[in-house]
Amino acid sequence: MDQVFNHLIKRATPQPIIKVGTPWQCIPIKNDKQARDTTEVHMSNQGFNELAQFDKFMNLEVVWLNENQLTNIKGIEQNFRIKHLYLQKNKISTLEGLQNLKHLQTLSLFNNELRDLEKNLLILKEFPGLSNLDLFNNPVAEEPYYRNRVISALPQLQLLDRSIITVQEKIKVEAWYKYFKAEVKIKKKGQKKQKLLPSQIFSVGEKILYKEVDQIKAKREQEKADEIQRERTRIKMKEKTFDPNKFPTNELKEQLRQRLHDNPMSIVNEWEKGKLKKIFKSYDKEKKGLITQDKLQGLFGDLINDIANIGKVPAVSFEKFKEIMSEDPLPWDSFCFQLNHVDFQRAPEELLQKKIDEKYKEFNRRLNAGKKAEAKEFMIEAVRLEAARDKDEHKLPEIIPDDNTKIRSDCFDFSRYKYKQNFTDTAKYLLQ
Repeated sequence: MDQVFNHLIKRATPQPIIKVGTPWQCIPIKNDKQARDTTEVHMSNQGFNELAQFDKFMNLEVVWLNENQLTNIKGIEQNFRIKHLYLQKNKISTLEGLQNLKHLQTLSLFNNELRDLEKNLLILKEFPGLSNLDLFNNPVAEEPYYRNRVISALPQLQLLDRSIITVQEKIKVEAWYKYFKAEVKIKKKGQKKQKLLPSQIFSVGEKILYKEVDQIKAKREQEKADEIQRERTRIKMKEKTFDPNKFPTNELKEQLRQRLHDNPMSIVNEWEKGKLKKIFKSYDKEKKGLITQDKLQGLFGDLINDIANIGKVPAVSFEKFKEIMSEDPLPWDSFCFQLNHVDFQRAPEELLQKKIDEKYKEFNRRLNAGKKAEAKEFMIEAVRLEAARDKDEHKLPEIIPDDNTKIRSDCFDFSRYKYKQNFTDTAKYLLQ
């Protein structure tokens, strides 16, 4: 009965969430070269409990890990080039893991949970270049003669707990230490020798070797787990049902071809849908790939105002548009597919001319500022809008091929466009 009760208590107790911090989140380009070139990472106030994946960042010199939930300093043993390490405001209770950082100069550990000053001083003595140490507001700082013991054990220190160590203070500590050392020897006479733990027998090189072996084993296990996950994903994708409502049927394709023949401005092509995707994303604040019906009116207004600069606007009312886009929430693939059922028309000439003038104005402004790449983009958009303004909406001539003649698909049909008589709006600058 007690076992059942304990099991139920364990299930009811919330398990702590382990959050792992990695330095990859600090670099914009995530590759080995960028990792090798990184010398400083800021990982403060992110709430992680463990450190991982520091092995690629071999040239780190400054590491900020303050204001997290760390209880130890494991994970950075191979980063021996670290000079400045900031670990304040964590829950660290041991300095194990710092032994390989021989070049350490600054170590900030205030507001942690370090205990047993003598044990921690044995580790800190291994850093000959340590000049700045902060152990303020730790249990070790409450031990007797704390400051004197630290200064005596680490004579190279220049700053302790953000307070400068003067020459006069070092002289006083040296005199005190002679008396303190004699007193400690008297206390240790009756103590027995302690056996070394297995972890204290191995050298640093052996420990690193065993760690590499463990890393290789963990890597192989991770590869097996990834392979299993890929297989599960493949099976799931294979079992996924085909939704015919999101792919055009042969009948719909024929209707689109006929609409394109009758009025080329009545449909939006795939390139124009790509431009409209930016508008869709602007209403998808949570970046889930879908929008709700309450945002449909704003999206329709952007289409009417031709925010995407495609030169076309819907030729239907908002009620008709909402009826076509009735799915709630509306994902992007459904929106893209349902655009095939929406009639479009050329944007009003006043709107097109206003946009063209604005594009050329921005083009000249960028060009005068020496920003040719940006100017080129505005010129291209202006020319596209001019093409939409001048495009003829007449019905395309019907071509009836002979039985033995193949229709060519590698040529452009210029019959859809009018000859331009007025060249006043054309760009007057040629980009090199």
